[in-house]
Amino acid sequence: MTYKNMHLMPIKGVTILAATKGRTIKEISQAVAAGISVIGENRVQELLNKLPNLPKKIRIDFIGHLQTNKAKKIIKICHLIHSVDSLKLAEIINEEAEKIGKIQKILLETNIVNEQTKFGFKENELIKVFPRLLQMKSLNILGLMTMAPYNKDKEMARPVYKKLRQLKNSLEKQFKISLPELSMGMSNDYQVAVEEGATIIRLGRIIFETKL
Repeated sequence: MTYKNMHLMPIKGVTILAATKGRTIKEISQAVAAGISVIGENRVQELLNKLPNLPKKIRIDFIGHLQTNKAKKIIKICHLIHSVDSLKLAEIINEEAEKIGKIQKILLETNIVNEQTKFGFKENELIKVFPRLLQMKSLNILGLMTMAPYNKDKEMARPVYKKLRQLKNSLEKQFKISLPELSMGMSNDYQVAVEEGATIIRLGRIIFETKL
């Protein structure tokens, strides 16, 4: 397996994260051999099951919905948690990270289009609680994450990604901080996400060529 037959080439300034939900160790190892250095898991137990056999020297992120009672396990393993979607979850991650002397890197999942079936902060809610999030000493807030509604027309995702970038810029200006990361874009629309400022794209199908 190479980047060529994965239909994907490295993109300057963008981290390509392989979304490995449902993937075998063999598939993940092939992707790593082809150049992938960051993987993202959606499910805590699946990650724990895979962990002993994952390739060494890869970065492991968590990209799925994280239940508060499982946060402790993820903090010990993951470099970056993309899916911090509530103040309560942030508080628990902060508490658990403090116990082990870790500054946990996180992204704040944002429900830009206010979909009822999606997790994440609503824009106004995030602005309101952001000062409290900044006070959590064991968290390092690196940026924002979102998911656009699936559509065969990738251009339909552009307003979502543009709005997330604008929210990031607004938070940086208002709170005088740097939020360097925007995790957005999947196999069907990652090109648009990159054009709108994505720094991390979460790709599954286009890497593994099978349905998730």
